[in-house]
Amino acid sequence: MEQTSIDRELEQAIDPWLEHMRWRSDFKKWREGRIWQENKQQAKLATLETFLRLADKTTDAPDSVPNLTGLKVLDLGCGMGGLSVALALRGATVTPFDFNPAYCHITRLRGYRYGLKLNPVNGAGEKLPFPTNYFDVVICMDVLEHVQNTESLLSEVSRTLQAGGLLYLTAINRLAFDDPHYHVKGVNWLPRGLANGYLQLVGRSKDNSRFKDNQTLEAMHYFRYGELPKLATRHNFKKLFEYGEVNLNQPAHKSSPTSTREKETHSWKEQTVQLLRATKLLGPLYHLYRNFYKGTYQLALIKN
Repeated sequence: MEQTSIDRELEQAIDPWLEHMRWRSDFKKWREGRIWQENKQQAKLATLETFLRLADKTTDAPDSVPNLTGLKVLDLGCGMGGLSVALALRGATVTPFDFNPAYCHITRLRGYRYGLKLNPVNGAGEKLPFPTNYFDVVICMDVLEHVQNTESLLSEVSRTLQAGGLLYLTAINRLAFDDPHYHVKGVNWLPRGLANGYLQLVGRSKDNSRFKDNQTLEAMHYFRYGELPKLATRHNFKKLFEYGEVNLNQPAHKSSPTSTREKETHSWKEQTVQLLRATKLLGPLYHLYRNFYKGTYQLALIKN
């Protein structure tokens, strides 16, 4: 299949799954990011590198590009395949897995761009069709909130991970000020019984009829931070690291700013962090931010 033909088929496969987001003022640019999703994975790979070090699964130098060669990775909830392709291009043996068969097709097409023969598996995370103690790493990003049963999902992830294996997990804060899915400020500070009406009032309710997993706000699973260590312990994970806390004593990974405005914003933020660190307020203020404001937790869980 010629490159232009692959790109055209990929765009045609992706576009129907973007229609519900046309309210975005930056829709054209956002769509382009979805089409070329594999090129926007640097931050996730850098976070994975940090987590692999915590799990003692890499000996790379601190500033090196992640060397994933030889690692068996399950991309659970691979979505449109951007991360799966980026991981495979860095040498990992990747198994993409998604509940949506259309996303599996998109992931396969995205791999074709680079001559990769990915074999996405369609199924539910609560019943993984993989052997026990099989994977070195499981990545489960933007999935936990959508499944039917979070306990069953984590039980299956734990079963399929090797001892000492790494789970790179994201979870949504129940008190996230700016909701990561509906992009509405303050909606999570309302009782759930009022939230849907508020979303309709501000014109951000969605037609989720094409999705078969949990997509409405009242159906999704969000968590207070204090619930997460208990959740990990119940499923045979011995340690839990939160990315923001891991990086309290060093700058968190950021993509390089490209515009003058972005550089000014980064400079202002860096100066503020330095001031808070010097006054010993960075840790306490970050913990308040993490518990009562932050949108998405990035977590590393190490299996017993």
